[in-house]
Amino acid sequence: MIVTILSGSSRTNSSTLRACKGLERVLLERGARKVNVVSFEDFDIPFFNGPDIQPEALTPFQARLVAAMTEADSIIMATPEYNWFPSAELVNLIHRLADKPFLPIWQNKVFSFVGVSTGRGGRMPTVQLGYVVDKIISVLNISAMTNPKSFEIQFIKQVLDAEGQSLGNAEFDRGMELFIDYMLDTTKRWKA
Repeated sequence: MIVTILSGSSRTNSSTLRACKGLERVLLERGARKVNVVSFEDFDIPFFNGPDIQPEALTPFQARLVAAMTEADSIIMATPEYNWFPSAELVNLIHRLADKPFLPIWQNKVFSFVGVSTGRGGRMPTVQLGYVVDKIISVLNISAMTNPKSFEIQFIKQVLDAEGQSLGNAEFDRGMELFIDYMLDTTKRWKA
């Protein structure tokens, strides 16, 4: 199984990227064949009032993003929580790429959502992303699904180091494993 993780913060060495490295580690330990982590540090998708994105003229970041999403069986959208919302980068990605020229990045995928916080937070953006992706699936009339189980990473700097290695919180580690196992099982069933 190929899993793509979108690290939805453009900050350098963000807490979201730390979470994505942890998710990648656990996914590989739990049997994922390949994991693509797409860091948003070079994010360059123009706002909706900018030029249209042409599939044949993508920037290097856009080409990496589209290729990773297209080849994935399952996609995890990881987002920081900013004022109870997902990151502007993920919202903008959805605005610009939820369109017919980019159907392959949405088609036949299982989408999962992870909220990241340095304090108490992370739940609201996962709910909002799930709702919007469900609407994309419906409006574009594609075959895909959202994972009903989301994962919230709170107090991230107390549970994962900068490289995504566990800092020894057994309850957190088990929660991440349960989320990954559920996501992998859901994707296997969907793809069967």
